[in-house]
Amino acid sequence: MKRTLYIVNPTAGGGRGLATWRVVSRALEARGLPAEYRLTTGRGAAIELAAEAARAGYDTLVAIGGDGTVQEVVNGLIGPDQDCPAALGVIPGGTGNDFSKMLGCTGDPLQALSIVLAGRERRLDVGRANGRYFINIAGVGFDAEVAGFLNQRPKRLPGLLTYLYGIVTMLFRYRPAPMTLDLGRERLEQKCLLVSVANGPSHAGGLKMCPEARPDDGTLDICVAGDVTRWQTLILLPQTFSGRHTRHPKVRIYKAVKTVRITSDLPLFLQADGEIFGRVPAEFEVVPGALRVLAAAPADGDAAGVAGPGI
Repeated sequence: MKRTLYIVNPTAGGGRGLATWRVVSRALEARGLPAEYRLTTGRGAAIELAAEAARAGYDTLVAIGGDGTVQEVVNGLIGPDQDCPAALGVIPGGTGNDFSKMLGCTGDPLQALSIVLAGRERRLDVGRANGRYFINIAGVGFDAEVAGFLNQRPKRLPGLLTYLYGIVTMLFRYRPAPMTLDLGRERLEQKCLLVSVANGPSHAGGLKMCPEARPDDGTLDICVAGDVTRWQTLILLPQTFSGRHTRHPKVRIYKAVKTVRITSDLPLFLQADGEIFGRVPAEFEVVPGALRVLAAAPADGDAAGVAGPGI
């Protein structure tokens, strides 16, 4: 019988992580299935729990929380040699749950549990920024400043509302910063509102910075928003919900990128999946097929084999 460990962030989504686990544990009990779990105790705890579980020989690790929790589990699960000894399941219970949508989760914890118990595996890419793995998007600039601002405050609102609150606040505090981007085939030196490096199409509860990014194509998509004004930012913001911001003349999308390096004379923050973990210079790369995930059956016509509305 496969050994499964549930890693639960009880404070994710203002307590939704713990509430979700209670629903899941009752469902497991009703089915006569083991419900072995560990509760995280703070930032970084899920990394240690996942690493310990991987060493202990668990077959499946299930993250219950938001994208930040999932990212920590991934960083504990994937070893330095890029080996992934266990499959990852996700049951959304946080502020932003974009990664779980890519696995075919609707947001219903029982539906997500059914996906986990079905045991259907897929291989997905992960990004890596200065040695840290990310699942959705990493970046520098306005996005990172918003993340830094929000990380200092409790997450009591739904993911999108929380992110909007941070955006409105930082609109009055941050201006486009000079950056140098080395994309391998092209070098840019300009002021940028933000640079987003995407493994998946959305983050922060549904913002589609790189709407065509796929986590199974072996590459990254890069969104570069240049020297836009505060009012232009206000116009662009609602367009990120649909991806129409990519049509703006000061926004460029670079596709099929393997690596990118970002430098600046300013000590800009670096964020990955909404978590601040350093400053520039920053080096990003894709690690193809590094992550084993449990996902819903692919929809008809999904040649890549990844389910979910996020793809």
